[in-house]
Amino acid sequence: MADSDGQETFFAYMENERKKINDALERYFNKVSKQVNDQHMGKIVAELRDYTLSGGKRVRPILIVAAYRMFGGTGDEIYDAAISIELSQSFFLIHDDIMDRSDLRRGKKSFHRRVEDIIGNVKDREHMAEALAIVAGDLAVDYTFESLLEADFPADKKLMALKQLVEIIKVTGYGEGLDMFSSSGIKLTKNDLIRLHLRKTAKYTLEGPLLMGAYLAGRTHGLEHLKSYGNLVGLAFQLHDDVIGLFGTEKEIGKPPKSDVNEGKQTLLMIKAMENTQNEIRSFIQETLEKGDVSDGDFEKLKKIVAESGSLDYSRFLIDCFVASGKKYIGKIDGNDAERNFLIWFAGYLVSRKY
Repeated sequence: MADSDGQETFFAYMENERKKINDALERYFNKVSKQVNDQHMGKIVAELRDYTLSGGKRVRPILIVAAYRMFGGTGDEIYDAAISIELSQSFFLIHDDIMDRSDLRRGKKSFHRRVEDIIGNVKDREHMAEALAIVAGDLAVDYTFESLLEADFPADKKLMALKQLVEIIKVTGYGEGLDMFSSSGIKLTKNDLIRLHLRKTAKYTLEGPLLMGAYLAGRTHGLEHLKSYGNLVGLAFQLHDDVIGLFGTEKEIGKPPKSDVNEGKQTLLMIKAMENTQNEIRSFIQETLEKGDVSDGDFEKLKKIVAESGSLDYSRFLIDCFVASGKKYIGKIDGNDAERNFLIWFAGYLVSRKY
């Protein structure tokens, strides 16, 4: 990658890395598919392969590669290790869509709905499809660890990366659970929400993958600035995603715009809007989140309240602050300038989607 801060250079870098990661995923699934001796499970694994390979920017494995290069790693074996985090992404998304009862993912059918098409008119079809999707998610976890363990790295480096991968999945699980509690009506404070985002998004999307790449390169010290960058930019990414989730279109979100509201998600937008409004409006927000099937009129009213209450501006302010602070931390890291400059640019890129 050229040592340039030009946007086109970094987009080209991401696309080049994405192709190499996709090639590694193809190789891995070709190997796995040959090991499945049952025709029925063969269909599920084939669907898991297509699901994993279709769509997705490969942000997490790209960050593993970027950190690996930043700390002196040079070999292409990193791609066989980096796909581990993408395989875990399939696991999380499959199970997440079952928990959220989502029919769409990335603008296409969610995995359990795709399985319904595979199994046809069997007894208790919907339950069977969900059960098989859970099995596929469990397999994706196995593939996550297997792909990393089989990558061509010294055992000590793989062990460090493996420990981090275990930590990523564990901490994200805690975040998923807290997210489900929040959707059940348990009230979250701003601090609760930040803790949720640090667990469910920042650790999994940025900090964890970056640390994995560093460990695979043999870097085990002086990583505090990298962790801070991952946490801050991860928080900014999630807050921005919540904004898109409320104000974006179905094409931008990949699922119906009312999904988060129908699921009763307590985003910062909702928490601050309730803090900044009077009792009647506050009650409307709470009742809307509890409905589960919000009308178009109430949804538009809710968006107007969020915008006029100052809640939207507050989220934007925090996003800008987190990104700016993250960039400062990555600038302090002793590493390859090209990848460091990429990560500075990447912080802004993650929150660049418009609505």
